[in-house]
Amino acid sequence: MSLSLLATSTVPSSSLLNVNPLRSNTKNRSTVRVGKKVAYTSCEQKQSNEGDSHTIDRRNVLLGLGGLYGASATIGSQGKIAMGAPVAPPDLSKCQLATDAANGEQVYCCPPYSSADIKPFVPPNDGILRKRKPAHKLNRKEIEDFKRGIQLMKELPETDPWSYYQQATIHCTYCNGAFDQVGFEDVLLQIHGSWLFTPWHRYYIYFWEKILGKLLKDPTFAIPYWSWDTPEGMYMPGMYLDRNSPLYDDNRNHNHFTALMDYDFTWGAPNPTPEQEEEVKIRNLKKIHNMFTETIGAPSLFLGGPLSAGQVPQDIAGALENQHGLPHQWTGPEAIPRHDMGNFYTAARDTMFFGHHANVDRLWDIYSDLRGNKVRDCLITENLGYTYTTERHAWKDIKRTYKKLQRGKKRSAGEGLSLIPVSEFGSAPRALNSTIRVLVPRPKVSRSTDEKEEFSEVVVVEGIKFGHGESTKFDVYIAKPIEGLVGPDLGELAGSFVRVTHTHHKKDKVETTSKIELGVTNLLDDIEAEASDSLVVSLVPQHGDVTIGGVRIDLFASDI
Repeated sequence: MSLSLLATSTVPSSSLLNVNPLRSNTKNRSTVRVGKKVAYTSCEQKQSNEGDSHTIDRRNVLLGLGGLYGASATIGSQGKIAMGAPVAPPDLSKCQLATDAANGEQVYCCPPYSSADIKPFVPPNDGILRKRKPAHKLNRKEIEDFKRGIQLMKELPETDPWSYYQQATIHCTYCNGAFDQVGFEDVLLQIHGSWLFTPWHRYYIYFWEKILGKLLKDPTFAIPYWSWDTPEGMYMPGMYLDRNSPLYDDNRNHNHFTALMDYDFTWGAPNPTPEQEEEVKIRNLKKIHNMFTETIGAPSLFLGGPLSAGQVPQDIAGALENQHGLPHQWTGPEAIPRHDMGNFYTAARDTMFFGHHANVDRLWDIYSDLRGNKVRDCLITENLGYTYTTERHAWKDIKRTYKKLQRGKKRSAGEGLSLIPVSEFGSAPRALNSTIRVLVPRPKVSRSTDEKEEFSEVVVVEGIKFGHGESTKFDVYIAKPIEGLVGPDLGELAGSFVRVTHTHHKKDKVETTSKIELGVTNLLDDIEAEASDSLVVSLVPQHGDVTIGGVRIDLFASDI
């Protein structure tokens, strides 16, 4: 896979393009015990001085993404990987008009082009380790330095590859159809909806940070991250809200400027009241808890499905990418075309985008640490010369508090009321214009602890169709049936399908569907449903016109 998408600097060497983010490198590795399994930690490093060129288009760097994952693959119902050719870097001489999916307008998002050879990128070897901090913890000097760097970037001519405009345009280039895959006309190069999502964005913000450091003449400069996974970070950071600051963007949802982010929000819903905030924070943290614990054995559930060369983007986003869509939708304006954060064509025009994606990158780093392994070379943050401050993971301690909250809510609502029958999904697609509740058989019941370590149980909602480029969200709940009956309580939230406005494929050339895969192994223990031969899956629409093709439950092989 290769995704040369950044702006000016350097490009990953071929050695960096042979990494599968779902697997660790096994050369020079040390072992780390995880439960009863043994995982591996890569220790391979290749370092040399980093170039300081201001003439190489850094977008060519991101296009090395195909190689970041090594051979691409497809994952079957048992979680087995079938290898395929990696996605190649684009031909930069063949950039085409992209599309703003919100209104169908053609837009120009092509990078400055030069026929000069691209310089291979190698990790820095300057001994500097930049430390990224939460945005709400920056001191006054750090905020002023950040603002000055953004102002300097905005003052550069728009034609300069380091300019704010050119840097923001990179996201459109690789998210809205400016390039076809090399050798596959009509197959767009797309970095969302697959395992390309995490490494591509890591490189993107890495070079953005390096440019700011160059402009500030400070090699230790580190960008802040928006820690929306922590209770104190579930608000828009104040430094982005000063209307006189270069960090400000008026194309945001002004109703959310001082509000608590509710991961369950939908457009038009009221903000949480002060009395509701504690409960909302607990629910939010439980969702982060599930994102990590339900995917730890099967990384495709966290990182997204594989993508091979020539394969039309299948749109199988992992738990991290689905979660990342919520702050995009919550921050951007509700009115179509939802510029800036609410539309991938313009998302990077808002400086909050980079704080948001720095946090996404941090969560991937935490996930790698939890699994006890890391992918090699440039996908290890320390090898790229940066790290994150150590913060308490509030989600780790939330399970007991959440259970107490749920018990109280069920007692107040009454239990065992109005049980009704529920049937299987059927063979025909169904419009999700109201809640769909279906009975889904499980592949195996009463699994032992060893069996749960060997295979993750996964609810698969497939054949998902919605307006191309439309911003969409629906939630998936799991409940335990009682002899084929179910009560009014939806059960436990397993996850959310979230898509932000963008051009995913050529809608006039191909027809594709989306899928969401949600781990539920631990959730079944929570609702005491391990002995049940079926589950009730509820699909709850939030926004967007959606059709569902089917719901099933699979077992994904663990690779820990």
